[in-house]
Amino acid sequence: MDNLTHTLIGAVAGETLARTARARPGGLPESARRSLFVVVSAVGSNLPDIDLAWTYRGFSGSSLGYLLQHRGHTHTLLGCAALALLLHAAGLLWARWRGHAMVRGDRLALGGIASFAVFGHLGMDALNSYGVHPFWPWNNRWYYGDSLFIVEPLYWLAALPLLFIVRTTLARVVLGAAALVSILATGVLQRAQPLHVVGVVVIAIALTVIGRRSTPRTAAWVAASAMLLLTGGFVAASHVARERLQAMAVEDFPTSSTLDAVLSPGPTNPGCWEVLLLQTDAGAYIARRGSLAIGAAPHADQCSRVPQGQAGTTPTYPVAAPAREALRWIDEASMPAGGLAQLARSDCAARELLQFARAPFAVKREGGWSLSDLRFDRTGGAGFAAVALPATLDTPCRFNAPWTPPRAADLLARGE
Repeated sequence: MDNLTHTLIGAVAGETLARTARARPGGLPESARRSLFVVVSAVGSNLPDIDLAWTYRGFSGSSLGYLLQHRGHTHTLLGCAALALLLHAAGLLWARWRGHAMVRGDRLALGGIASFAVFGHLGMDALNSYGVHPFWPWNNRWYYGDSLFIVEPLYWLAALPLLFIVRTTLARVVLGAAALVSILATGVLQRAQPLHVVGVVVIAIALTVIGRRSTPRTAAWVAASAMLLLTGGFVAASHVARERLQAMAVEDFPTSSTLDAVLSPGPTNPGCWEVLLLQTDAGAYIARRGSLAIGAAPHADQCSRVPQGQAGTTPTYPVAAPAREALRWIDEASMPAGGLAQLARSDCAARELLQFARAPFAVKREGGWSLSDLRFDRTGGAGFAAVALPATLDTPCRFNAPWTPPRAADLLARGE
């Protein structure tokens, strides 16, 4: 998830705990307690992304290093446990520095909110199609929730009840601006579904009224409940979308074997999904991209796609499948099913990218190969999830990541 969403989730969690669990006699003053919980929760909700300090492409100079090391060790159960302990210790030191006494209940509540914030970051990141590998070092596999887009503006809207209880003008401006952007994004992306846009506007008004007229405790709980319901709704919609896609894929491609189905909802709308279906058929590896509608608007043509710029680097072709109202196939690409395994055996840079690529694809170019992940092949040049391989296929290894390649058990196992 984006860091604004992580921050708002943390702020809502901190406010909810501070407003619910009252200050204890002899412990932290209520004002200091609330400030500590909100700050610790907001910071902790971003803390696993501290790995950007050494993995961001602008700093590391390598997109491949970013792919292998971001969401790496700080996004594991062990890493999050260590970060939560450090955050808890930082909160205790702050209280001592400010001269505040802390009773046992304060320390337990602080430890609880620090743990919730850090592990909550991992949980939210696990809900999109990018993936995490939380069980290192016991299990180095990737896990994908396929339930949330990487930036979901409706979470910004869900924080609206806090608008009248946050302490600073800056916080109010951020909350208000985020909610406004969420409404505008819905209007632009879902303009083909006006009832959906109207529904989002009505919800925004209701959340604002609740925040204005209710007690701070109620406002915090409404914001937290809205975020929980939003998450549950997207997760449930993901299960429905996957079941429908699998049933339609069997009908449309009866001779193909499905390896994976990558799902990502359209921003602000759990009724519209981008799908990437990975299959094999008669010695070929085929990736088919489509748009699926499961909501009140049953036509896939009413689902707006996220703007993707120019065509990707992979040559694509129309999909030979019957037209459906709920599922619109956009294009497909194919290559020999054993080609990726051959590249992995011949080149270390290829092996390293394949430790990340869930939807890998290789294209023969003049003077070499282009290897990319179709989830992110959305620009006219080499995207951030792509590497250029020389014709000699002798690129040396640069990174030492332990992650199991997502396609290790199927495409990369061919020819062994």
